[in-house]
Amino acid sequence: MENKLVSMKKSLSAAFGMAAVVGAVVGASASAAFAVTAPDLPMTGWATQNGGTTGGAGKTTVTVSNVSDLRKYAEAGGYTIYVKPGTYTVPSKDAIEVGSNVTIYGYQGAILAQTYTGTTNEDNTVLNIKGDNVIIRNIIVKGAGAVDKDAGDCMHVQGGTRVWIDHVEVYDGEDGNLDVINGANYVTISWSKFHYTSASSEHQFSNLMGNSDSKTSDSGKLKTTMHHNWWADGSKERMPRVRFGQVHVANNLFDSDDASHCVRAAYKADLRVEGNVFIGVKKPIDLYEGDYTAVYSNGNYTENTSGNSGSGTNASAFTPTYSMSITDVSTQAKAYALRDSIKLYAGATLPDPGSSTEVTPPSSSSAKSSSSSAVSSSSKGSSSSVAVSGTANLVKHGAGSSTQTVAQGQAIASFYYTIENATGATVTGLPAGVTGTLSGMDFTISGTVSATAAVGSYAFTVTTTGAEKNASKQGTITVTAATSTVSSSSNQTLSSSSYSSSSQAEAISSSSLEAISSSSEVADIGLESSSSSETTSIVQRNALNSQMSISPAVISSTATLRFTAERSGMVHVTFLNAMGIAVYSERVNANAGSNVMTISRGRIPSGTYYMNVRGAGLNLSRRVTVE
Repeated sequence: MENKLVSMKKSLSAAFGMAAVVGAVVGASASAAFAVTAPDLPMTGWATQNGGTTGGAGKTTVTVSNVSDLRKYAEAGGYTIYVKPGTYTVPSKDAIEVGSNVTIYGYQGAILAQTYTGTTNEDNTVLNIKGDNVIIRNIIVKGAGAVDKDAGDCMHVQGGTRVWIDHVEVYDGEDGNLDVINGANYVTISWSKFHYTSASSEHQFSNLMGNSDSKTSDSGKLKTTMHHNWWADGSKERMPRVRFGQVHVANNLFDSDDASHCVRAAYKADLRVEGNVFIGVKKPIDLYEGDYTAVYSNGNYTENTSGNSGSGTNASAFTPTYSMSITDVSTQAKAYALRDSIKLYAGATLPDPGSSTEVTPPSSSSAKSSSSSAVSSSSKGSSSSVAVSGTANLVKHGAGSSTQTVAQGQAIASFYYTIENATGATVTGLPAGVTGTLSGMDFTISGTVSATAAVGSYAFTVTTTGAEKNASKQGTITVTAATSTVSSSSNQTLSSSSYSSSSQAEAISSSSLEAISSSSEVADIGLESSSSSETTSIVQRNALNSQMSISPAVISSTATLRFTAERSGMVHVTFLNAMGIAVYSERVNANAGSNVMTISRGRIPSGTYYMNVRGAGLNLSRRVTVE
């Protein structure tokens, strides 16, 4: 098999609402671009059910740098475990068994490696999740190379329940990559990448849900959600293969050139397969031997595929007990937008854990909204039924001041508070149009003051939630009478025909994103403001000293985008929403040096977006508000 390695690259990175700067780590994996930082998205799917999944939230936090300590704390249970960068070799027949109430969260460059046996040895597994309430995030699990020996997988969820596996990269498992077996239940696997390299010579079968037709004890179990995952080159089969389980396969990407089949409905499988993107694969949905229970296929996108795509399958499949938005991929533009988002963010692309920030969020099912006073807008927060011991703290970040003056109809200079030793926060007293939004453990204050908001001073209070002793911070936003605005014009307009909508677009919060640049070679991250209150530009510099600005920052009709390309070539301009989904994409030809183009309000839904400009030597990011 041809070795299809993706070359490593250093780039600037951006995080949605996270105060973290993550440097590029080179050489840790053959296919991971570590400098990319993914949005820290909420949990969804089966892992939110049956009480939800919180992992080690509220438990003792430890940082490990060797296999012995990782094993000790993982097996004991009751810990949040941060894994420092490095390669951790797990000896064969000595899997790390993960107990209950555990979070394992890796720094970028944390790799767990499987040793090669070449013989039948099902215990040759790196992580074996047997406990209840487990979260695994931001790690790479590197297999020894797939061989046809019925050997061990890289990871098992073996009997474990309420498990969230998120933003992991798993490849070259000796038998497979990640299986859910032996009565495991209430599992979500999200934003993860599965693939094989030239180290694998046979049996590139990635994921099993149920490992035997005769294991009738799995009936009613193996409830698994797989969303926003990427089965990349080298993957041949089992993406996944399902027995017994109620498995929801939604908004995933399948584009392995080696695929002989993708989703396989096997014995007693009960499947919902919807909103996925299948490109250049065989048998997108394989109705294996006709002994499955039900397969519901809806809204999937196929391109250059052959074999069964699941058309005509029945709609009697299970209905999830949770709600989850499914991104529309009914056109090529929409499907490519989802494809690009998954390729950018799937895998171990989350930022490093902070020294004091709890990176293990509670289940998204616990998120609650609090209402402010009559003259204020509502805000989002979270709470937990179990109080975090000790005293909470709020630490302010961002260029915006907690005391500022803004005109009616204008956006405030956003800022955010890092939440320490608590589970969330709420805010009261904001003017209409300005909100507080929780993203991970950052609580962001941003938005555009309503044109009808009363003129005057608004004293607001941000208060933590879920702590034994909560903390508060105060500030004041003074609203003045509206002033007239002037829109920019330019020589080039983005085509609205390339707009691709998302089912999440309506739920975009204008305060949920914050662009943060990072690179091992970045000297500074600057926020520049001109004398005009209408113009705010974030300038991010990489080793090539490229830069980008936009004026005005709030796009009500048009805005001028200025950037400096290193060389002539194609540049991709993409708007990503709070879910990391591209809702607008355009390609433009750029010339070396200064370039000017116009962004038109057009059909882009109102909200706040992460705008990325890539190509011609650029990888630049910008937070943009569209009214």
